[in-house]
Amino acid sequence: MQKRPLGGQELSTKVGSILHGAYGDYYEQIVALRYIKWKNPKIKLFLFFANELRRKELEVFDLSFADGLFPREAIAEVSVDRFLQFQVFAPDLHQEVLTGLPPVVLSKIDLTRNVKPWTFIRKIWKENQALCDVPLSEVGRHRLPACEVDNKVQPGLFEAGFTIGFLWRYRIPGDFISPWGQMRWDDLIRMRSELFNYMIKQYKAHIIICGMNVVTTDSNRDRTDNKYTNSVLDLPAEHVTYLQGLSWGLELEIVRRCSLCILMASGFSEALWFKRRGKETMLVDAPYSYTLRLLRNRMPLFNIMNKYEILFQLRKPHSLNRIINHSVIKNLYIK
Repeated sequence: MQKRPLGGQELSTKVGSILHGAYGDYYEQIVALRYIKWKNPKIKLFLFFANELRRKELEVFDLSFADGLFPREAIAEVSVDRFLQFQVFAPDLHQEVLTGLPPVVLSKIDLTRNVKPWTFIRKIWKENQALCDVPLSEVGRHRLPACEVDNKVQPGLFEAGFTIGFLWRYRIPGDFISPWGQMRWDDLIRMRSELFNYMIKQYKAHIIICGMNVVTTDSNRDRTDNKYTNSVLDLPAEHVTYLQGLSWGLELEIVRRCSLCILMASGFSEALWFKRRGKETMLVDAPYSYTLRLLRNRMPLFNIMNKYEILFQLRKPHSLNRIINHSVIKNLYIK
C-alpha cells in the first residue's frame, strides 16, 4: 500500500478534498482521488463540490469510491483530519470557497503547496490506464439513452459505419489557455469543413460535433460554461450530428464511441483521451501555449512526448494533408 503519496506525509484517517475548476479539472481531480483511495482503501475520503451545478452534472459518474459527497456549504460541518487539496492556488477556489472557511478548517489545508492532479495521473497512466476511465454511475446509465435521443443521435449509428467525433473549442484572449499560435476563426471553419467533407466523401463518415451549433441562453449558459458557438461547419446535414451541450459527462460517453476522434484542446478532450486510452484520438489546432503546458507538466496526453507528435503540433496550419497523413489516421483501419 502506498503510504506517503504527498511528499512523504502519511495520509490521515479522514481525508477531505474540494473539487473545483472547469469540468476537465473536476474529472482529473476525481481520477487522482480514485487512485489514492484505490491505493489506500482504509482511509475515509470525503469529497466537497465547490460548485453545486458541477455536482449535479457530474453525478452521472461513479463516485462510489468516496465515503461521502457534499456541497461546499458542508465543509465546516464534516469532520476531517486534513485535506488533500489540488490546485490550491487557483483563484476560483479562493474566491468561491476558501475565503469563507473558518480558521480551524483552513488550518487543515496546506495553502503553501500547489499539488497538481497531473502528478498522480502520470503515475496512473503507467500503472493502470483503466483507472483514468471513470465509469458511469447508475444515474448516468439511466440518463444516457434519453441524452442520445435529445441530441438526435440515431439508433445504431455507431454500429452502422465509420463515425468521427469532433470537439470545437476556440480560445480567445483572456482564456486560461492563451490563443497564441491558434489559427484565425474563419480559416479553422474552412479547414475543418474541408477535412470532414473529405472523410464523408472517402469513407461515408458520420461526424458528431460537440461545441458548435448551440445558441447560448440563460438556461444553458452555466452548464456549457459559455464555451459553445452557434457557428456550424459546411457539411451535408445527413452526415452530421451536433450535440447540444445537455450533459458534459454523458456527451463525453457519446463521443467516446466514435471510430475516430479529432479534437481541439480542452478539458473535454483530455478526459476523452483518458477514456479511450489514447486510441484513435488526435489533437489538432492547439495553441502553442497548450502544447508547451503539456510538455512542461510531462503529461501523457495525445502522445505529446513523442518527437513526431511534437513536430506535428508545432507545424501549423493543420491542413487536410497533414491530418490525413498523421499516424493516428494512417494506422486506422477504415472499411
